[in-house]
Amino acid sequence: MVQQPPIAPSDINTSPCAERKNDVFISYSRRDKAFVEQLDASFRQAGRDPWIDWDDICKGEDWWQSIQRGIEGSDSFVFVISPDSIASSVCRDEIEYAAQLNKRFLPLLWRDGFDMAQVHRLISQHNWIFARETDDIQAAFQELLKALDTDLDYVRTHTRLLLRSLEWRHRKHDSGCLLRGLDLEDAQHWLSQSVHKEPRPTDDQVAYIDASLAARTAALKARQKAKWIVVLTTVIANMVFVAAGLSIIYRCMNDIARQQVEKTMQETLEGAIAGIDGDEFAALTQVAVLPGQTEPINNSLYQTHQAWLKTIHQISPAALSTTYVLDANGKIVVIGDVCRMVAKQVAHPYRIILPDRELIPARLNGFKEISLNLSPFKDQFGKSWVSIYGPIRNQSGAVVGELGLAYDSTYWTDLEDKIGRVMTIACIIAFIWLVISSWLILQATQSRQ
Repeated sequence: MVQQPPIAPSDINTSPCAERKNDVFISYSRRDKAFVEQLDASFRQAGRDPWIDWDDICKGEDWWQSIQRGIEGSDSFVFVISPDSIASSVCRDEIEYAAQLNKRFLPLLWRDGFDMAQVHRLISQHNWIFARETDDIQAAFQELLKALDTDLDYVRTHTRLLLRSLEWRHRKHDSGCLLRGLDLEDAQHWLSQSVHKEPRPTDDQVAYIDASLAARTAALKARQKAKWIVVLTTVIANMVFVAAGLSIIYRCMNDIARQQVEKTMQETLEGAIAGIDGDEFAALTQVAVLPGQTEPINNSLYQTHQAWLKTIHQISPAALSTTYVLDANGKIVVIGDVCRMVAKQVAHPYRIILPDRELIPARLNGFKEISLNLSPFKDQFGKSWVSIYGPIRNQSGAVVGELGLAYDSTYWTDLEDKIGRVMTIACIIAFIWLVISSWLILQATQSRQ
């Protein structure tokens, strides 16, 4: 202790000396060593571990840093008062450093004979324990032990948090050094107790605990965010899968229904065409209408043809049948029409040429092959239909005309609506499931926190 070092926090070290923690740091003058040796022996007999500079400074260590670590790691600071320690600049530096760390001061008067004006203010403002040769040394030592044991858990926590806060500062606020879990809860409790206790927390300790709380809050927010990401991702994924599944089901149901409608319409058309004699139909297309008539009602070919169209309607009431022929100009001419018997208000006259607005592709293609139209179209009366057409052939296989079956568009659209209603119910059920599954996922993620 021959020079006055600057007052600054020690570097945190991982040497065995640096890891030691002591009950008390003894600050003294070398001239009082004999007394301090007795004091050290008494402490050790009482099961206490004092920090003494002749024991606790490792070879090759910077002595001032070693002293700083000793002060940092001790629960209390005992200052042996004597004229020499009062005059010692090193002892004053030790006092200053202990004050920076808010250590508990226990002044122990060993020798008188100094000027009170020279006593450090932090020593003079504390109650002294008198251990002079004229005092009861044993009583003084017991008083010292009692003071050391006062709020011992609180003081030890102060030391522990001080060391950790200094390490955190030394490591440039490394988040890996922060308090977590029960350690952080204990630190919060200790900080709440410190309002009415001594020693008070240091600024480093408060900053360290605040940083630990902030890190915990940030971690909770991160977990909360991750939880919502998991929930939202799962919900969105479920929605995508459900939507895709429902879309596939809808298309499949629609396709199946469409195929069934097409099959029914085609089977009806094929059966209807099979009942028409192509040669007789070809002859019918040449029959003229007598004056004063709109159709050749007395012609047996016509009567037979119309009777067959009515039979088709009786077998399949939803179907309205009409037969056509192409004239020399490629125009579509109406020959037979069941509506002349069942719905005269919408019937086509015999041998009328269809207007261009009724020349839908399926009707034109029907002279070559069976052609289906499930896209509703409107006739001249504004009524909406779906239809199917197929060629009428004579005995030699030549196309002599066309048979068309028209169905009210509701024949198909009602089926589409039914499928839509079923899918709506499925969507509602899927939505309820998404809500329930999302709630279950949310509860599961909360229970893990």
